[in-house]
Amino acid sequence: MGYRTHARHTTCPGCREEVYIEELVGGDCPLCGSSVGDVDASEEEIQFDDSIERSELSWLVLQYFLFRKFQEYGAHPLQVYRLLSRIDEEGECPAVPGENTRFALDADLSRMERILPKRCSTCRRVIFFGGAKKIIGDLVHGDMTIRFLCSDCVCTQDK
Repeated sequence: MGYRTHARHTTCPGCREEVYIEELVGGDCPLCGSSVGDVDASEEEIQFDDSIERSELSWLVLQYFLFRKFQEYGAHPLQVYRLLSRIDEEGECPAVPGENTRFALDADLSRMERILPKRCSTCRRVIFFGGAKKIIGDLVHGDMTIRFLCSDCVCTQDK
């Protein structure tokens, strides 16, 4: 849609219809065949909307793929959104890992994770029912670990 709104166009003298320059057939109107005039299509320059820069576009693509990756692991969408917006507000990610690139997200247990026994990463107790799942990592290093917590450890971390 953006391409058509910024494309060069003219009015045909024969049928009085709006005709885009790239649609001309040998300099003639494709609707009625009358000559439009001396219009050189080779000097045509397409003006695109420069409101979104390349860096912003790449950041949007990165956000999309990060969001999809966290969604696959069961992270809550609002937490992922807050993480990405926090990094976006602080500017570009630094090359050295810092506090702004570290994350800890709550996640939902998948069906298999609910069925299979898990081991609590804090107290090393085996969890058969209940518990919580956390995704912890750093965006700069790309490391991400999934930790399971029993209900006792979840309650102590919330305080």
